[in-house]
Amino acid sequence: MEYKLKAYYRESEKPKVLRREGKLPGIMYNKNVNKKLYVHLGEFDKVFRNAGVHHVITLELPDGETVDTVVRQVQLDKRRRRPEHVDFYVLTKGQTLDMYVNLKFVGEAKGVKLGGVLSTPLTDLEVRVLPRNIPGFIEVDVSELEIGDVLHASDLALPEGVELLTDPEAVVATVVPPEDIEKLEAEAAEAEGMEAEPELIKRGKAEEEEAE
Repeated sequence: MEYKLKAYYRESEKPKVLRREGKLPGIMYNKNVNKKLYVHLGEFDKVFRNAGVHHVITLELPDGETVDTVVRQVQLDKRRRRPEHVDFYVLTKGQTLDMYVNLKFVGEAKGVKLGGVLSTPLTDLEVRVLPRNIPGFIEVDVSELEIGDVLHASDLALPEGVELLTDPEAVVATVVPPEDIEKLEAEAAEAEGMEAEPELIKRGKAEEEEAE
């Protein structure tokens, strides 16, 4: 699916003024380009809700030019949790991206039917792929897993043109024996308690907003 968004160059407009007008200030950049711009917040919300950081967004510029980009970072207002600034990374022809793609688990494992518990330590895989070949998700069929079976990242069938960057030996799914369930739950609770709430939605190094 293609995602398009109208973008407008900005010169002297202050970010605070743009936000009050329902506009979202940002930049588009790569090693050769660095241009200030803005998009309409409502339109950005609709596109980003579907495209996220995993899909190409084509910016339609005032001079008629179109530029393929991916969102590198969205800065959020800490109180209202709404976007304040967006960074679009401009893609070049033939350039691959290193990114994370969500895993979609399907089927009911044989071991679960016998009392085991399905454990899925990974929720996504890091891959290298051309922008136009980015899959919406990678399907993981767990239906043949018996108790004690382990599915590694290297066992997955990736779409054509998708290169695995995650450790091939990383555990994607396993069926835990019933006697290990309490230990698994305790480890999961401990890991959840250590997680910190992210302040940014991003895919790369943060770019600082200009002084207001």
